Amino acid sequence: GMMTIAKRLLADGYYLSGVPGFYRKQEQWNFLSESRGILLPVRDLNGRIQGLQIRRDNTSKRKFRWVSSGGRPDGCRAEAWTHLAGTPRETVILIEGPLKAYIVHELTGQTVLAVAGVNALSHLELQLTELQKLGTKKIMTAFDMDFLQNPHVENGYRNLTGILGKLGFQYGTFLW
Repeated sequence: GMMTIAKRLLADGYYLSGVPGFYRKQEQWNFLSESRGILLPVRDLNGRIQGLQIRRDNTSKRKFRWVSSGGRPDGCRAEAWTHLAGTPRETVILIEGPLKAYIVHELTGQTVLAVAGVNALSHLELQLTELQKLGTKKIMTAFDMDFLQNPHVENGYRNLTGILGKLGFQYGTFLW
């Protein structure tokens, strides 16, 4: 069950307090699972899990959801974190969604930074500043083509390029 996940992580030396999805139930650590799907760890620049997304099975709406245990004992709410697949390098690909980042990194070997969506940029500027300190100079965006037709997404993309320009990154776009 879900308690087994928590027990295994604790046995491996992981600290669960402050990780969304985990909470205490009658002094035992437990894991909140709302529905079936693929659990995706969302990692920071040091490879540490900062949150989890679930790619839900059998749904057509909101396939990807953040796992959150806010409001439960020792629980923690989720935020729209960025996810890094690979190690920081001079050029980094910026993509939408941790699952795509994992796949692109595995298939190409490139370092990929993921945002939850082109309008979920709250943690991005901090991560880009950290990547810059580690030698990243160029960001290549690789978002789905719908940003060309969707005004809501297009506005988010304009905000993104504003952040990249302000921080002094070279940037371009991969179309796919």
